Amino acid sequence: MYAKGCDFRVRSFAINCEDCDRLILSLLFDSPKCASKSADFRDQPVRLFANDAAQYDWDYIVTKMRKEGVAEAIFHNLRKNHTEHLLPGATLNILSNQYYNNLRRNLSITGVLKGILTLLKQSKIPCIVLKGIALAEHVYPAIAMREMSDIDILVKKMDLYTVDELLTSHGYIARDSSVSSAINNPEGYLASLEYGKENDPLFNLHVHWHIVNSSVPATMFTKHVDSERIWEKAVPARVADADIYMLCPEHLIIYLCEHALRIGHSFDRLILITDIFYALKAYEKIIDWDFLVQESKRFNLDRLVYFSLSIVKSYVSVNIPEECLRRLKPPDLSLGELFFQRLQFNNRRIRGSSYFIYLAMNRTITDKITFLFRTFFPPRQILLQRLYIRDGATLKSHYAARVREVVSHILSFFPIPEKMLKRP
Repeated sequence: MYAKGCDFRVRSFAINCEDCDRLILSLLFDSPKCASKSADFRDQPVRLFANDAAQYDWDYIVTKMRKEGVAEAIFHNLRKNHTEHLLPGATLNILSNQYYNNLRRNLSITGVLKGILTLLKQSKIPCIVLKGIALAEHVYPAIAMREMSDIDILVKKMDLYTVDELLTSHGYIARDSSVSSAINNPEGYLASLEYGKENDPLFNLHVHWHIVNSSVPATMFTKHVDSERIWEKAVPARVADADIYMLCPEHLIIYLCEHALRIGHSFDRLILITDIFYALKAYEKIIDWDFLVQESKRFNLDRLVYFSLSIVKSYVSVNIPEECLRRLKPPDLSLGELFFQRLQFNNRRIRGSSYFIYLAMNRTITDKITFLFRTFFPPRQILLQRLYIRDGATLKSHYAARVREVVSHILSFFPIPEKMLKRP
């Protein structure tokens, strides 16, 4: 994130970063709010350009759109609202090229996924498609709006060996671990394998056997997530021109909320907000909010769902019943959680900052200490899988790297005084 209020006048631009960020939100959502304490921001793009489009730093804006994963969604909205003329021609060309390149990529991924889903169906292995192409086809208004870096599918744990044999027989390789090792991962940690073809960098296939997938211990809620219930409530759908299953709308929203607040994400990109926003819009007429609250509590994910929905609502006007938020809201928010919430409401979306919520979910001092220790020192097989290492001979150096990684995230929460950055 750029510092709030960062000014571009030194580069002959009169509009500062905060105004550019507001413009991005306005172009992304129909009626956005400014995520700051100063005021709600509901102006449409035309009013934002009341000064002069030339005063905006369009290099910064395009770079930020791409970093946030929303350039394609914004281009779609510009076309839908017939407001393309508001952008400089060069900027519009960049967004147009990215949109159509992403369309081609998504269609290619769809073709590959269809072959994989056909294999699974022929072997009578049930499959749920998570995120990615499922959202692009069923939640977003257009398939090109949603970027995809990989494909995520959920299978039953008992089918994992069969799935591995099928994929291996068709040229796919498990890159990060093996079935025999990963299937025994401790509960609350990584519950997936990443597959790919040796000379095919197009995409990665992540095969999950649990919806929670983390290298930081998530035992406080993983053990409560009932996989059988998720399969029981899954709904038939057609994805990539194949008959499969999707999470039911309420479970999908719960899953997206948990995914967005994983410590490795922490709503660090706008695409995580956009996923939930479009899911809420797509299913707004059929969402059973009472069921959503009940399932959130059943899975011990109500805390994460509360924060996620509150954050989404702080950015954009969306139909989330206040009674639902009231029932989800924890009665005992910690100082760390309040700090996290304040960061988010001020558009400070820092990767790793949801750690405060995870820490609060560990209720006893012993649990908190164990959680802190396992953050720095995850179980051996989890560390190796996360680093794509099969041989742990140099494990000591990898743990040292893990400690440095965690410390660097901690330091990112605190601004470094300018005088400390200057050489003596």
